Amino acid sequence: MSGALFIAGGGLRQCKTKAFRAFIDKAGGKKARIAFIVTASGSKPDDLFRSYSKDMKSLGITKDRLVLIPLYAQHVKDEHGYNAMTGDAPELLSYLNDVTGVWFTGGDQYYTYQCMIREDGRDTELLARLREMYNKGLTIGGSSAGAAIMSRVMIGNGNNKGVLSKPVVFGYSTYSEIVEQDDLAEPLVITSGLGFFPEGVVDQHFDCRPRLLRLIKTCLSNPEGDRVGYAVSEDTVLIYYENTIKVLGSANVFIIDCRHAEDLGNGNFRGIVLSSIREGDTLDARSGTIIFKRCADNKQYGYSKDYLSGGIIDSPVFADMIGHRLLAGIDEDLYFSEDRGLPYVIGAVLYDTGDADWLVRLRYYKQSISTGYSDDGGVSFNNILLDIRSDKLI
Repeated sequence: MSGALFIAGGGLRQCKTKAFRAFIDKAGGKKARIAFIVTASGSKPDDLFRSYSKDMKSLGITKDRLVLIPLYAQHVKDEHGYNAMTGDAPELLSYLNDVTGVWFTGGDQYYTYQCMIREDGRDTELLARLREMYNKGLTIGGSSAGAAIMSRVMIGNGNNKGVLSKPVVFGYSTYSEIVEQDDLAEPLVITSGLGFFPEGVVDQHFDCRPRLLRLIKTCLSNPEGDRVGYAVSEDTVLIYYENTIKVLGSANVFIIDCRHAEDLGNGNFRGIVLSSIREGDTLDARSGTIIFKRCADNKQYGYSKDYLSGGIIDSPVFADMIGHRLLAGIDEDLYFSEDRGLPYVIGAVLYDTGDADWLVRLRYYKQSISTGYSDDGGVSFNNILLDIRSDKLI
């Protein structure tokens, strides 16, 4: 039986202790042996390991049950002057003896890719062993860049601005040049991840960084045909076990379903289906069935159909727009699409890509199957239809 995955969106704050406790419990409790792969950090591996060790010790894991895998970004060495450099280094496999949990740290997923996957795309010996151990029950976790590497298709770089103004880059062959440019509009880089999470493409920091367009574009462009995205917010963990997804933390995991969507070019998309779950909600990844922690709202409220600036997922008005205006709003108070035959709300965001301004308008449609609920912690919802129109301003 495959193990469990803990996929954290970065910025673990309020939920850090709870997340690590759940990770340790799944990995064997106080008998767990935890290995850390800090490759993505790109600097000071020993300091990072000490920081994580402090967290683990506070939860009952003794020092002798914590392991630092000495595999770092190629420009980094540890305090002993060592770096295995590649996941094919034969001495690395011994570090996994009796390990029950592995945690990938944040940073830049490029470094992890570089060390764990061979130039021909095949697994290194270390990755092959991790895959074998995961299939036998190993618990694997990671945060930020350590989350990005979990899926088969990986987003290596990029933001919404890059989707609007630059072509997609496949693979890491020009990555160094891209990073050196340091543009406002970062081009979307699509490459291979480690493939532990089989349900779709993982993205992270989703409630704090402009990444909706990049995840949609990735789902509709990747050659593997993975058309569903799983976007994890900061201070939030997606837990995957036995084809079931649960959430731990303070915010949302968004499901971006592009299986029936269209990419119309230049940042224009049609037919995305959005869902969102929070702690207490459960998603059956195979059937797509969501069980909310409480009954969906059925009370309706009257709201004006204001045009909401910033009505995109990384905006603070998003939860109010979806939960109160769309799901709980009276249909007569909403906009109505003759084309779709559905009521909707609309949000907008303005992007400066460096050489032009772009206006991105997002229409969120309430379908007959759209459900959800709101509370003080935010909004959970299912089956909201999304169309996106992007216009370059003259």
